[in-house]
Amino acid sequence: MAGPTPEERRVPPYVALIRIGAVLGMSFFAAGGILILLIGDYYWQGLASLALATPFFAVMRLAERLAERTQGPESPP
Repeated sequence: MAGPTPEERRVPPYVALIRIGAVLGMSFFAAGGILILLIGDYYWQGLASLALATPFFAVMRLAERLAERTQGPESPP
């Protein structure tokens, strides 16, 4: 089975920017949460920081889903 060609799989530039921002946000909060948990005295703050990484993932998935919906199915030539 052949997948879509790269021309059919193009994403808008705003999706790329949202992906970059989401990855930066997720990595910042996840690394901070792990660091705080390793310190050992601030468990709730570390867990809260890890929980704050999840909205970034949700926003990235939402933007990708909206981009797929706006492209719509194209008829084959």
